[in-house]
Amino acid sequence: MNIVLYGASAETAGRIAGKYGLKVVNSPDKFDASGTMILVPAISTPRYLLAFYNAMLRHENDVDAVIICGIESCEVASTVQYCTPQGKFFSLSGELEKDELISELCLILDSLFAEGNQINL
Repeated sequence: MNIVLYGASAETAGRIAGKYGLKVVNSPDKFDASGTMILVPAISTPRYLLAFYNAMLRHENDVDAVIICGIESCEVASTVQYCTPQGKFFSLSGELEKDELISELCLILDSLFAEGNQINL
């Protein structure tokens, strides 16, 4: 499972990654077969946004979910959403307290991991 997390703290990403057995990395170019959580820092320059966009396109089939925390204050949300595979984009309010944010992230990831474990007959 490869999750892209934007707008969360390193501490929150680490807690979530640990719970689901994911390795925290900083680029889609560093996906790991064992599962990764890409913690994307705030994108403040057009050059970094373009690099992120291109990396996401290269790895489109490897991305299981993109989650933006604080979508209402994310200046690049539309670009991030545009480069996300259809049906894999999730957004959370920036108004959530830390524990609420972790709870909401776990709900999203629990549903994704449950989907991945379904048996197709």
